[in-house]
Amino acid sequence: MTDALSSMKGLQHGLLSDQIYSLIKTMIKDTSLAPGEQLVESQLARQLQVSQAPVRDALKRLAHEGLVTHVRHQGNFVAQYTDEEAEQAKVARAALEELAGRLACGRLDDATTQRLTDLIGEMREAAGARELGKFRELDFVFHRTVIEASGNAYLPRMWDIIEPSLRSMHVLGDPEFPGDWTLVAEWHRGLLDVLLAGDETAAGELFRAHAAGTLLGDDGDALTARRD
Repeated sequence: MTDALSSMKGLQHGLLSDQIYSLIKTMIKDTSLAPGEQLVESQLARQLQVSQAPVRDALKRLAHEGLVTHVRHQGNFVAQYTDEEAEQAKVARAALEELAGRLACGRLDDATTQRLTDLIGEMREAAGARELGKFRELDFVFHRTVIEASGNAYLPRMWDIIEPSLRSMHVLGDPEFPGDWTLVAEWHRGLLDVLLAGDETAAGELFRAHAAGTLLGDDGDALTARRD
């Protein structure tokens, strides 16, 4: 945490608590701040060269969203997730992606379609090179892009709430997945195709199946990707 914060050139003038909130949230999402890591107000304020008040406000906001846990007499910590919570996040993700698939179906503009196509190509390359960390990040960007393409401003906010648990518990992009990562990339081609086809029901069903970790192969057998 110290190295990451010390690399910042300083916060711009404006709503400091908003900027600090965004910074800490990003560091939680990319695991620069690990689950269980303590967030000390005075230390954060000193490193960011601000007073403690905007740091306190940012941490309260993150605690309200479930990304930070406040323990009485001990302080604030990056939220940790049990196996049960991870399973709940997986269920929430499936419902969220089903809705996003339905809403985004048939309404992708050219720029978004190209963006998703490019991401699939990069995923294929990362899979071929066994760059699984890169593949995982591309996976997150793909799904976030579809969430944003839904046109519902609340869905990205909901995704932001569950994404840290998806990352920490490998509910999406499990690095221990033993199967063919190129095949996983091709599943995303199927997701894009169904969005372009215009059948909202089919899009919702496929996105839910993908999020649940089960898709059907050409022979009708179930394919399980454990996580994603």
